[in-house]
Amino acid sequence: MLSFSARSIFSPSSPSLITNPENPNLNFDPNPKKFIFRKNPPNVLWKNPNPQKKSSLYCLTLNTIQISSVSQKIQNLDFEFKSLPDPIDRVKRLLHYATILPPFDESLRTQDNRVLGCTAQVWLEVKMDRNGIMGFRVDSDSEISKGFCSCLVWALDGAQAHEVLDVKTEDLLEMNVGLAGRVRSRFNAWHNVLFSMQKRTRELVEGKRVKCGQCLG
Repeated sequence: MLSFSARSIFSPSSPSLITNPENPNLNFDPNPKKFIFRKNPPNVLWKNPNPQKKSSLYCLTLNTIQISSVSQKIQNLDFEFKSLPDPIDRVKRLLHYATILPPFDESLRTQDNRVLGCTAQVWLEVKMDRNGIMGFRVDSDSEISKGFCSCLVWALDGAQAHEVLDVKTEDLLEMNVGLAGRVRSRFNAWHNVLFSMQKRTRELVEGKRVKCGQCLG
């Protein structure tokens, strides 16, 4: 089990954890309408789809850190944002993460895919394969909301359904950013996206159970 030093790895000047948007369990076809699940994926984190577009916070990929479980990813996000006490630094980190959010097809920007309750417009598509592995696509017209979505996709994309459902909002409180009245609206942004991810995951799980029950019957 890996141990992390908050001072050495998660200091404000440390590299960001999300530097490579290729999930180890699930990848998307270049045609963003299709999901492709791979049985033997490479041991890499996320790949930046825009390698020439790097923020001042972009650093080398942490290839030596293999992060597999959702709980470990959530813990790492918590440490990373906790190491950035200045709200401006957190916003900058989120804006960086917005640049590496996987692309979202325009045809998916439908009312059915809208995440309700957000000040910004957010769209979410959720898939589950036959093994219960979840796939998430998210997009927003707000760069900060995109940054939140990027963190959530990195943590939950390719996870088992039960792992997605086990995540609590309090596990990600350190992601809260903003000044004065903006804190609440930004909290609502990622909170509503997480809630929608879990709601649609639950619906897919229940649908699969009903289908299996009909087959057995």
